[in-house]
Amino acid sequence: MTISVLILWTGCLAVFLSSPNQTLIIQRPTKNITWSIFSATCLASWYLLLPIYPAITAALVVLSIVMAFWTVIVIAHGHLKMQLLPFACVGALFCTGLSQLGGL
Repeated sequence: MTISVLILWTGCLAVFLSSPNQTLIIQRPTKNITWSIFSATCLASWYLLLPIYPAITAALVVLSIVMAFWTVIVIAHGHLKMQLLPFACVGALFCTGLSQLGGL
């Protein structure tokens, strides 16, 4: 579950980096690349959740985690003034902590 959550964090952060409103990096990547990364991470996360949950439930878990991560990313980006690497590491630690405690 933890690996699946970290993979989803990477995909959600990649999509956020292509937004014109982000200030984590100066030159943002193209949307085609980031949405491809996001799609691949969602599929990989769903596949990793299949031994734990049935297919439909795994897809709903992925969807709910993605919605939670995008909300966390937007709120944290507005309140925490960090560079990309510290922001990504803090988010990864937060996600890992939640998944280990059973929150995700």
